[in-house]
Amino acid sequence: MPDPKLEAAYRATDYHVTGAPNGRFVIRVGEMCVDLEELLFDEVEFDWAYLTACNPGSVRLTAEENDRRTAELREVLNSRWPRRYEGFSAASDGAWQEPSFLVLGIDEAEAVGLGRRFGQNAIVAGRIAEPARLVWVE
Repeated sequence: MPDPKLEAAYRATDYHVTGAPNGRFVIRVGEMCVDLEELLFDEVEFDWAYLTACNPGSVRLTAEENDRRTAELREVLNSRWPRRYEGFSAASDGAWQEPSFLVLGIDEAEAVGLGRRFGQNAIVAGRIAEPARLVWVE
């Protein structure tokens, strides 16, 4: 069972997408996102995940280390999932943010595997016509 405070923090996070062709939008756990639905329809995709490589295990790293990890994740995504869009995860109170990616065409098992590879506690994932879900990696 995940730590209730950690789970509440993930659920309160805003998952921003800044680089999508249909403009900027925000994904929230437990909610539908009309802009995400439109993007999935336009790109003819069904599955998606929102991933980061920063601050593994919710332990803050230096900006340089997070930048290195983000570049590594970007390279992995480019090799298999070219339909990925830049963004950032941010606390709803603005206390922190970290670079992240919305990835289209990635199934949940693959996304969990990447989350595990980059030491993440959880990812956000979903399918077309369903609300965003918080998925624990371990």
